[in-house]
Amino acid sequence: MEGTTGRSTRLRTRTIVVALLAGLVVVLFLFPGSGIDRQPPECSSVFGYVVPCDAWVAWAAGAATAAVVGLALWVVDRRR
Repeated sequence: MEGTTGRSTRLRTRTIVVALLAGLVVVLFLFPGSGIDRQPPECSSVFGYVVPCDAWVAWAAGAATAAVVGLALWVVDRRR
């Protein structure tokens, strides 16, 4: 019994870490790094491409990505 409990905890921790890293990557790619004051305003990411100027979009997309990745990994781990 002890072996299954340790394996279950390890899989859960790995799933959480991978999901959070995936969400962080999405936030990094969508977060506005700088903006130009025009009508309509145009913002660019740290990497130089155009992104929405509202930072909440990056946070929401990161949270949604972390949730989807976490759920998918949980389903895959549960099937084993």
